[in-house]
Amino acid sequence: MDSLNTFGYTKDGKVFLKGYFNFPDREIGLVKESEEASLQYFIKRFELAESKVTDLAKAIQNTTNKGSYLMKLVHMRTYLAEFNGLGDFPSLFRKLDELEAEIRSYIHENRIKNHEIKTNLLKEAEVLSQGTNWNVFTKKFKELKLRWIKTGSTFEDEEEIFNKAFDNYYNTFFERKNQFFEQRKALLESRRIRYEEILAEMARINAEMPENAQKEITRLQKQWKVVGKINARFFKELTKKMHAEVKIFNEKLKRLQERINANPIERKKELCEKVEGMLRTDEPLQIALVKSIQAEWKRLGKLKHPMDKDYNTRFKIACNEIFETFFLDQTAKTKYEHFSEKTRFEQLKIKIRLLKDSIKEDEFVLNQLNARDGYSANRRPVGSEGSSIDMEKLNQINKLKTKQRILKKLQSQLMSNY
Repeated sequence: MDSLNTFGYTKDGKVFLKGYFNFPDREIGLVKESEEASLQYFIKRFELAESKVTDLAKAIQNTTNKGSYLMKLVHMRTYLAEFNGLGDFPSLFRKLDELEAEIRSYIHENRIKNHEIKTNLLKEAEVLSQGTNWNVFTKKFKELKLRWIKTGSTFEDEEEIFNKAFDNYYNTFFERKNQFFEQRKALLESRRIRYEEILAEMARINAEMPENAQKEITRLQKQWKVVGKINARFFKELTKKMHAEVKIFNEKLKRLQERINANPIERKKELCEKVEGMLRTDEPLQIALVKSIQAEWKRLGKLKHPMDKDYNTRFKIACNEIFETFFLDQTAKTKYEHFSEKTRFEQLKIKIRLLKDSIKEDEFVLNQLNARDGYSANRRPVGSEGSSIDMEKLNQINKLKTKQRILKKLQSQLMSNY
């Protein structure tokens, strides 16, 4: 050993720090100008380490959050253990031990306080998690979460438990809130759909004007009042449409009544010619319109006019033919794929075949009715010479006559065009 002081020495042109605690002797530099000068350089340099510890101690004393300096203290230990200087390192480490003890005491006290704070916050969270005043409780819960975040950690063995409990209360509340608003959204949508359905029913009634139209409109207006609240803007638009439908109905009803009161027999003539005209056109049959006309015809009732019976018969024959023609079209489209794409000739042949089969079935039913009541093909009912034909049989006869008229028209079209 060439040269020596209390904390280090030189040897073989190198400067060494004496070992302390569990640290062995450690080379910290080279001898340059002289051994004495080199030792003095590293003794002087030790003052930097002392100032670092002193500054750390002052910072810890002056802060209100001493716990935040624990890691800085740990890093300071590493810094001192690797620092190249000559001096009383054990005293600096003892100072760090004192500071650490102070910090850990502070942390322990804080954790006791944090434990108490978080316990109370959890109680608040539990109450809030069951709330239903969504706007108020949402605001309160978010404020509560900020307080939770700002509150430091409690003891290590319970910190995770506390956090999970708080998150559970927090998530429970917002899941309940989301579920409530999803259900509310679905309810509002169902109400909106119901308003649309009522409007559609009103539009249908206005198109068909059935016999009980006034009663149906009144019923729908009552239903409208009990559907429930929806978005104000949507409700305003829907209400505007509803008032428009009611206005249309009232105007149509007024015009209809005026026509009936003005000249009912002339109105019957108009309606009769209208349905008869439908049979002379190739346009698709408007069944809803026919039903509307039937309802108006019923409102006109029986009239004391010599033409009333004739119009009634013509009207009934035309309506029956319209419905049977429509049913025949639907049957053809149902039974034969791509019926609409077939040629007019093919369509006529299909309809004629279907109609012949249907007529055979109706003739069989009529024969059964005749047999039931004692009819034969060429005589009146046995024991009831003057009695009238019952309605069931009369309807069956009228159905046959209607189909036979349609068959004759279809056969005539087939013969004249192909």
